[in-house]
Amino acid sequence: MENPIQNGIRTNHDRDTWMNGVNGGSVNREISLDKGKGLLANMANGGGHSEMDVDSEPQGGPVGALAATNYSSMDDLPDEIQHITADILPLSTIISRLAQFSHGKLQEQIMSLASKPVPQTAANGNANYQSNGAEDTSPESLEKKVALLKFIQDLHTRWVKALVIAEWSKKADKVSRLIDIRAHLATKVEEFNQVFFDLVTTKRDLHWAKVPSPDLKTALEILSSGEVTWMPEFGYLKPPPITPEETEAWIDNLNTMLSVRLTLDEYEKTPFAFRNYTIASGRVTFRVEGEFEVDLTIGDEDFDKQFWFIDFRFLFRPAPKELTETLRIALEARVNEVLGTDGLAGCYKYLHEFVLTQKITEFWRQAVELSRERWVDTLGVERLNRAMAIHYWVNRPHSQGSKSWIILGVNSGNGPDGVPDPKSPSRLSLRWFRDNKEVKDFDIPFDVDAISAEDLLTAVIAKHVEYLLGSIYSKLLSKPRFAQRHARLSLDISKDSPSDSSLTVQLFDKENATVRVDSMTGAFTLLPISPYIQDGQKRLNSSPNPAEDGPITLEHLRAYYTTKDISNRARSIGWTVLRNPITTDELKNMVHSVSQSREAFQSAWLRRVGWAPQWYVVMTMSLGGDQWWLVELSAQHKPGPQGGTRVKTFTKIPMASAQLSLTDNFFENLTVYVSGMVSQITDLRELHSKKMAYNSKISEVYNSSLPAEIRLPTIFVRLSDMLRPQSGEKRTISASWAKDFVPIHFLGVQSPSDEQDIAAASAASQPRRDTRLKVIAEARLTVTNRSKFQLLKGNVDHDVAFDPRLGQFSLKLRADMGTPLVALLAARIRSLERLVEFVEGIRRAGKDVVPVSATLREVVFTYGGSGDDAVPAAATMPGPARQPPRAWRVRLDISKEDGVEISLEKDNPHLRVLDYLKVAANSPGLESLPSWLLWSLPLFRGIQKIEETWRAPGMKNEGLFQSVHENLNWVHLRFTLSPRRVLNLDIKCHNRKGKNVWHVTRSDANRNPVETNPGAPRRTDEFDRVLAKVWTASGEGIKSLGSSVVADPEKGIERLLAMTEHATRSLVGTPGPGLPFAGNEAPGPAAGPSAPQQGQPQSQQASAAAAAARYAQHRQQQLQQQLQQQQQQQQQQQQQNQNQVHQRGAGAAPLGSNSKAPLVVLD
Repeated sequence: MENPIQNGIRTNHDRDTWMNGVNGGSVNREISLDKGKGLLANMANGGGHSEMDVDSEPQGGPVGALAATNYSSMDDLPDEIQHITADILPLSTIISRLAQFSHGKLQEQIMSLASKPVPQTAANGNANYQSNGAEDTSPESLEKKVALLKFIQDLHTRWVKALVIAEWSKKADKVSRLIDIRAHLATKVEEFNQVFFDLVTTKRDLHWAKVPSPDLKTALEILSSGEVTWMPEFGYLKPPPITPEETEAWIDNLNTMLSVRLTLDEYEKTPFAFRNYTIASGRVTFRVEGEFEVDLTIGDEDFDKQFWFIDFRFLFRPAPKELTETLRIALEARVNEVLGTDGLAGCYKYLHEFVLTQKITEFWRQAVELSRERWVDTLGVERLNRAMAIHYWVNRPHSQGSKSWIILGVNSGNGPDGVPDPKSPSRLSLRWFRDNKEVKDFDIPFDVDAISAEDLLTAVIAKHVEYLLGSIYSKLLSKPRFAQRHARLSLDISKDSPSDSSLTVQLFDKENATVRVDSMTGAFTLLPISPYIQDGQKRLNSSPNPAEDGPITLEHLRAYYTTKDISNRARSIGWTVLRNPITTDELKNMVHSVSQSREAFQSAWLRRVGWAPQWYVVMTMSLGGDQWWLVELSAQHKPGPQGGTRVKTFTKIPMASAQLSLTDNFFENLTVYVSGMVSQITDLRELHSKKMAYNSKISEVYNSSLPAEIRLPTIFVRLSDMLRPQSGEKRTISASWAKDFVPIHFLGVQSPSDEQDIAAASAASQPRRDTRLKVIAEARLTVTNRSKFQLLKGNVDHDVAFDPRLGQFSLKLRADMGTPLVALLAARIRSLERLVEFVEGIRRAGKDVVPVSATLREVVFTYGGSGDDAVPAAATMPGPARQPPRAWRVRLDISKEDGVEISLEKDNPHLRVLDYLKVAANSPGLESLPSWLLWSLPLFRGIQKIEETWRAPGMKNEGLFQSVHENLNWVHLRFTLSPRRVLNLDIKCHNRKGKNVWHVTRSDANRNPVETNPGAPRRTDEFDRVLAKVWTASGEGIKSLGSSVVADPEKGIERLLAMTEHATRSLVGTPGPGLPFAGNEAPGPAAGPSAPQQGQPQSQQASAAAAAARYAQHRQQQLQQQLQQQQQQQQQQQQQNQNQVHQRGAGAAPLGSNSKAPLVVLD
């Protein structure tokens, strides 16, 4: 036998090494003397002494005889008690397995508790609904606590048993011997009982082996004579044989009597089920469809006598074709007895109940075969009193603790008052218990004529499957997501094959999940097979009530599947799925703010690559419907102590169900649509912060730049608000050139170009380029007078175009996503306004100002190409013939935000006032700049000619000409002659009778350097004498005023300057009156005619040049100080105007009278 080690304790029942004894000790047994055996010596476990040693020599005498006797006695000893080793495990194994069992059961209990439904308040996401510390007494919580308590009690019982076993293991030796003795005694008792049973069986079998005592007398007589004389003879006569004619007549007579009896006498007594009968061959055959046929006959002409049983046949399938002989004999005796007492009604009732019992038996037989073959481990069949029960889905994974079964029995057919109804006999009835509850109203057809237990089970299971899938379908269909047809849902029920019944639910896009129920095991099956689907299948099969929990489980599966599917698809086209960055309460408040549904929901957070980090697209999924959100979060990571929230802005994205197709086109449309929403939100926020009026509405005009599925509102802003400076001063337009309402249309998004990415990747020293998306919008400005913009055609800039036919400016705006377009639009409109003002100025200037190009970045034009005053001036001035005036090109850079830059050509006469021109170009009257350049050109051309003419006298130290421009409308001319003679002329612009003219006068006429008394009368000097012709000149464009002259800007000023220069130059080289040098005047040539010395002309020339330079520097400093003072005055005036706006309301303050800004004055 095996001798394993038991529980790590060494046993002392080793039959391989020890002989029979107690605990391995020696045997001390006294042999009875009546058996003729001597006394055995002590033996130590069968060996160990020298007489048992095979190497020792045999000893003679009594000792040797005793040894021989010992060997003989050991052969007669009984067998050793069998040592029990089967099913004995080490204690370590038992404890290890118990620990594994406890761990596995604990995990199952945790999963079971997690799958149980939670209270309604907690299911809605309110995790703190028991924050007051009160005990949770909801039914769900109590059910969990009871399950957990039972589980702990069971484990406690098992571990207590293990503890008891561990304590007993300390006495393993004694327990092992006790087990062996107990098993040995039990074996002996069983052998005794078996021997007693064999004796009784033998005695009973010998009864049939007994031979009765032989009747030798009778046997001898019969064998010898062939008869028994002592037995009486009755003398019976044999009846004559019946002929066929007699037989036929007898049968016809019998048929007639049966027909008459059933028609007349038994008509009222015949049960309703026996109305279908046939009479033939001397018998009546009653046929009950689906049950039986019985043949009866009569044995007497007396109608009061009973019918007699002849034959019986079953009419249902399957059934035996013939009855067994035993059953036939018993049935015949019972039927004849019933016919004798109750007649045909009793016969029918007995046979009807007999057949019902047989049908139940047949159902039971087939069910038992199914449970042993195809439906093994899934059915439980139980035979009841004239009924049977079939438990199906015995080991189903879900709905643990609840059972489903059917009971097939007999319904008595009695009425409500318990009175039998002859027309409603007893029948087979079916009771259905579904999940421990009886279903009262159900329609499960089962055929009692063609008996099939499998068909009955299939029909019942089909109803159960229909209930499970139909319950889930009904609950899903009642939810808004499916009631409003936002998702696909279909139910297909098969009455014949429950496994083919299915519930199809849309997961997302074109993906569906099909739910089926296995007809044999009752387990749910979800298709198609995938890790996500299998996880949902596991949760559905672990649910305690799938009919109630199925919708939630499928919704969780859909949410999980959708999130994973979106993550996989979106990553390839620039979208990423992120974790939820806010709390559940914040998300719940956001979702519930626009929806009446309070269904539990799941969320998926997405962001497009290139977006600002605070913008998200959120998809919330629930049975109440899927919703898409645009969410902007604040910069803080956690809610503040005052209960703040991270959600700064959120808005619902209108998303039709037809758009929920996760294709590349869907995500492209989502990118465009959401980017447009972000751009408009930032723009509206910017407009609101700047207190600009705006309006937004969906345009009825189709936007061809966006996909057909996307429609975004158009934002309308006021042009006057766009042109308002940021300081708050209200800027008004004297002549409105465009309509006040400007629509802003969103056109789409633009990703960074691949070329920029490649260049950024290849340049290791350069930082990575910004990959943020660019939003593109279009603003349209409609001009009020298209005739004013004839100079503009086509593209004004690369992103600004003008349509002369419609009279519209189209401004394309591009900015990073999340950056307001309003500031960019305002800058573009201001640039466009400057362009419009320059274009309007060019148009007003006439044909002599010719536009070359006009864009939003620069305006180029020429002026002065056809001056009409050049011809008369050339005719009166001495010297060589003059060239016709040339056209001067002017370039205005209006692309910079800080102001307009003006560029002139080399040798342009206006270069001397370039600084003033820049100031004028950035002033409100900038549209007058082209006209001013045109009509001031003769003046500056004349000054330029004077400088050229006086360059030669200056080289000879005979005279010096200087011009100082106080502003654009005031020029100071200074002629310095030797010795120390100075002529100062002022040329100012005045308006006479609505026309601008140049007024030329001497600025030193009221003061004489020689006179010490300022009030003394002025003396006439040599300049008055030479200028007398000038002051008295007349002609086209010149009008004398006595001591001054007024000249026309176009036809007279250049000629007047030529005459003045010619008259003044006539004094060059002439001796002066010798007047002393005036200290407050700029020095002229130092040499006087009265004291000529050698080498003195060069010193006089240097002194004059130095004096002129000092004077020019002094005047430049004065001009800069004046400009600074003017700027400070303007800033102070703007601040005063702003304060007045805050105090009085909107309105612009008028320009102060003390302003000395170098503005162009034409009126």
